[in-house]
Amino acid sequence: MVASGLHRPRLAVLLPMGQRDAEVRQDFLQGFRLGQASVEACGEPFPPVTWHGMNASDAPSWQLMPSVELKVLVAPPSADLRAFAALALERDLTVLLPYQRGQSLDTLRGLEGRERLWPIVPSQQDDLKAMVAAAMDAGWGRAMVVEDPGALESTRSNAFVELFQAAGGIVESYEAKPVQRVDPSNTRRLQRFKDDMVWSSVPTVVVADAPDGPLSQQLRAEQQQGGFGGGAPQTPNWIWLTEAEGLQDAPTVPWKQLGLQHSARGSAWSDFQEDFRDHTGTVPSLLAGAGFDTARLLALADAAPLPLADDGEINAMGWLDPEQEKVVTICEAFVQRRRGERLRLQAAASDSRFRAGQPPSGQAIAGLIE
Repeated sequence: MVASGLHRPRLAVLLPMGQRDAEVRQDFLQGFRLGQASVEACGEPFPPVTWHGMNASDAPSWQLMPSVELKVLVAPPSADLRAFAALALERDLTVLLPYQRGQSLDTLRGLEGRERLWPIVPSQQDDLKAMVAAAMDAGWGRAMVVEDPGALESTRSNAFVELFQAAGGIVESYEAKPVQRVDPSNTRRLQRFKDDMVWSSVPTVVVADAPDGPLSQQLRAEQQQGGFGGGAPQTPNWIWLTEAEGLQDAPTVPWKQLGLQHSARGSAWSDFQEDFRDHTGTVPSLLAGAGFDTARLLALADAAPLPLADDGEINAMGWLDPEQEKVVTICEAFVQRRRGERLRLQAAASDSRFRAGQPPSGQAIAGLIE
């Protein structure tokens, strides 16, 4: 997987090297290795790739020596899009974004150089849409939304509210904004929220905190003690804004809970998941699926001359066709790539409708937590 010597490959990968990034690297690399193995199972050699480590505070240009050979760069998860767009323009690169899902994607719309950035996984919007649909199907169309401002889930609160209201849902709030922010260390603020819940008799609460987070623990204790009105502890229902992996150990409670069962993903997920379990004994994350798809895209990019855009510049992913109805296997994709045909590759982490400057979609599922 690692290239050495004087030859400089056309492909490079930047891995995050922060103190808390070991699990991120492992997930991505486990998926990447399986993607490489699927290429080699077709009888294809995997192309040389250079690997670099990068801290979150580093500029990407610090890690890469100028090279006319380098054409495709894989950014680390949750990359600084402005920095990578500038680098792509400066060095004439195509940049793959293997795990870019959150609010940073909003900056792509007006970003100079966006035509050189290729998101590989669906945005969190697809997950939130599935959660909203599940809530409305369950008849949970009236809710109060509460967040711990320090929790990761709080970055999804406003997007959920927008989608919920667009679907006909009603968000109750006794404050100027629809999302009620409650610092779990502020007992006065917690009491105010409890009073609001009792006064509104709202049947559902949307919780933007991890199941084991300090706010969740306090709200759970309040409801179990009847703190949210006459229907407690059986009501209100809870909707979690936590990722599916974070809900696996959610405590059993007397009330109904709804959350994400799996993030948006693609048609090749089932086979990938089975292969991943056989090799690691664990269930893959979406990041592992992104690593799998990234390896296959790199191999296909290097399998034939890189196409040119209308302006004469190299478009390293120009052989992808998101409008194709038929998805092809990795082995079929190599045949089509060498014929100079555009194609849509079967993917694990998305619907494989890859476009520059725009994330693909996928199938997310949400429902009741049993």
